Amino acid sequence: MVRLVTSLFTSLFICVISHTSLAQAEEGDALFAMSFEELLAQDVTVAARKSESWLASSGTVYVVSRSDIERYGWRDLKEILASVPNMDYFYQWSWLPGGQRGFTGNMSGTLMLIDGREVQNLLANEAFIMNNFPSARIERVEILQGPNSTLYGGNATQGVINVITRLGTGVNEVTVLGGEVGTHHGHGLFHYQQGEVELAVSASYFASDQDYREIREFLVDDQAFSRNSKDALRNHNPDDFRNREKNVTLDSRLSTPWFYLGNNLTRTTNVSGIEAVAFDYITGDDAYRGYSSYYLGKDMQPSANWSGNIELSYFREYKEKYRLSVDNPEQATRYEDLALYTEREDIGPSDRIRLNTQWHYQAGSDQDWILGYDGWRTEIGRKVKYRQTAEGVKLVTPDSWPTDKERSDKHAVFGQYSKLWRFGERTLKVNAGLRYHRQDYTNASWLPRVSMVYQPSADQAFKLTYGKAFRPPTIFEFDLVVDDEIESQTMQMYEFNWSSKFRWRGVEFANISALYSMQAKNFYQKVQDPNTQIWRTVVAGEHRVSGWENQLRWHAQRWHGQLALRYISPEKTQVAGRSVVLDVPRYKVKLGLGYTLGKHWQIAAFVDHWDETLTEANRFEQSGTEVVTIPAWTTFNANLTYTRGNSTLGVYIENLFDKTYYHGNARGVSPVKYIQAPRNLRLSWSYRF
Repeated sequence: MVRLVTSLFTSLFICVISHTSLAQAEEGDALFAMSFEELLAQDVTVAARKSESWLASSGTVYVVSRSDIERYGWRDLKEILASVPNMDYFYQWSWLPGGQRGFTGNMSGTLMLIDGREVQNLLANEAFIMNNFPSARIERVEILQGPNSTLYGGNATQGVINVITRLGTGVNEVTVLGGEVGTHHGHGLFHYQQGEVELAVSASYFASDQDYREIREFLVDDQAFSRNSKDALRNHNPDDFRNREKNVTLDSRLSTPWFYLGNNLTRTTNVSGIEAVAFDYITGDDAYRGYSSYYLGKDMQPSANWSGNIELSYFREYKEKYRLSVDNPEQATRYEDLALYTEREDIGPSDRIRLNTQWHYQAGSDQDWILGYDGWRTEIGRKVKYRQTAEGVKLVTPDSWPTDKERSDKHAVFGQYSKLWRFGERTLKVNAGLRYHRQDYTNASWLPRVSMVYQPSADQAFKLTYGKAFRPPTIFEFDLVVDDEIESQTMQMYEFNWSSKFRWRGVEFANISALYSMQAKNFYQKVQDPNTQIWRTVVAGEHRVSGWENQLRWHAQRWHGQLALRYISPEKTQVAGRSVVLDVPRYKVKLGLGYTLGKHWQIAAFVDHWDETLTEANRFEQSGTEVVTIPAWTTFNANLTYTRGNSTLGVYIENLFDKTYYHGNARGVSPVKYIQAPRNLRLSWSYRF
C-alpha cells in the first residue's frame, strides 16, 4: 500500500507542477503572502519574557508557526524540532534525549515550558518529550538558543523551548489520525465565551504499537546493536518485542476579569523503547508516568506605567515501573535458563508548589524594567523497590538514596532593564538582566545576561549577547555525594547574530544567522575512592562548543520554503585511545519546500541531512570500548493536504525513499545505536466548527 501511495504521490507532484495556470499562481501568491507576513510580524516572548518582534528579539529565536506545522504535516513536537538547525537529539523509541548547539544528554540543559510555565521533570531535570506534544495541541513553538537562567532559573543552560498551546485561539476543532504499526490519535479543541468569561479545553489521545519489522530484526543483532556482556542472557525472539505507547493530554484554562486558572496534564503508559539493555530487553518494561500542573493567577495594571502578574502553581509527577529481574544470572548460560520474576519500582509522587510574580514598569517610550520573584518548595518522592524474598515481597529503598535531600526550597529575585536609543531610522536596544538564585544543598548563583541589538534599518538587526546559566544537581546525583553540598553545573555564552528580511527579484526572504561560543563547567561524575572503594559523585571537567547556525525562509508566488544549516566545532574527547568529537554530527542541512495548488491543495516536502556521528561502544566479544561511526544519512518526508470548507485531509509519508538510518547513543556504551522508522504512511482529518 505504501509503495502505491508513494507512486501516486510522486506522479501527482510532477503533474501538478507541470500544469499550473497563471490565475492559480496569483491566487496562491495572495494566500502564502499572508502566511509569510504573519511570520515576519510574529512577536515572540521567550527571549525577554515580554512581547518583541522576532527580528529585534534579544538573542537567537526560532518560531515554528501553526501554518508551518500544517504545511509540512508534522505530527508532534519531535518532528517540529527536527526543523530547527541546531537541535541535537537521539530517539530510542521511549522519550527524546538530546540538547542544543552541540551539547547532548538527557535534555536537562533545555528548559521546557508550556505557555511560559515550566514543566521540567522534577526527578532528573529533564525536558520530557514523548508523544505527549501532538501538533494538534500546539499553536506555535518558540525555541531560544543559548543560556537564559537570568529570567528562567535552572536548566536553561542550552536554551528554552516554549510550547504555546491553542487555548487562546478561539478555535473549535476535532482531529483524527491513523497510521501504520497501530498508530492512531484523536484531539479535540473547544472554546466557550460568555461576556468576559472564557473557557478553553484541549484534549488528546495517542496510541501506537511502534513495532516495525525493521526494529524487531535490529534488536536481535548483537554486533550491530547491543554488544552487552549479558547478550547471551537476553531474549532473542523478535516476536516477543513490545514497544507500545499510550498517551493522554489535557489542557484547560478559565479566564475571567478577576482571575484565571488552568491546568496541563499528561498521562503515559510506555516501555523502555530500545534503550535499556537487560534480561527483559525484548519483552520490554512497563512504565506508568505522568504529571499534572495546576495554576491560579491574576493579571494586574495598577497604573498606566505598571503592569504585573502573580501566580500560584502546583506541579505533581509520578513514575511507576515494572520490569523483569532474575535470581540466577551467574548460573545461567542462555535466556531460557533464567529464573525470571517481575520487579516493581516506584518513585513518587513528587510535588512542587511555586509562587512567582513579575512586574513590568514602562519608564518611558524608550525604556522599561522587569522585576520579579520566584520561590518554590519541592518534595521528591522516595524510590521504592518491591523485592521478591523468601518471606514474600519486601519494600526496599536503596541505602544510597538521599532521604535527607528529598525536600528543598528555592528562592530567586531577578530584574531586567531595557533601553532604546534612536538615531533617525537606526536604533540601538540594550537588555541587561541579573538573577540571584539560592537553594538548599548547592551554591547560590549570580546569573547575568546582556544583549545589544543594533538595527540600521527596520529590516535587519545585529545582535551581541552574553549569558550565563546553571543546572542544579538532581536527586540521583545527590545519592553519592559525601558532603551536604555540590556545585551546580554552569554554562556561559558569547553570541553574534545577524537577522534580516529582504526582497530580491520578487522573492521575499527572512534570515537568521548566528555565531557562538558556549562553555559548560562542573560535570557530575561518579568515581570510586581508591582507599574506601566507595563510589561518590564529584564535580569536574569542562566542555566548549563553538559553531554557526543559519535559517533562511522565503516565498515567491506559489512557492515557499526554508533552508537551515549548522556547523559545530566541539572540543574533542579522549576515548579508546583516540581524540574525537563524540555523539553529535558536525553539520546538518535541512530543506523544506512547499507548493500551493489552487484553492484547496498543498504539497510539501522536508529533507533532513545529518553528518556522520562517532560514538563510544563496547567492543564486540572483547573487553574495553572502541569508537564506532554512525553513518551520515538523509531522509525525505512528504505531505499532501486537501482543504475544502472547514475540513482538511492529509497524507503524510515519512522516510519516502525507505532509508535505513540510525541515531547514536550518547548516554552509554551499549546499545551502540538506535534504528529509526522505515517508510510509513499516515492519514489525518480535521474539522473546524
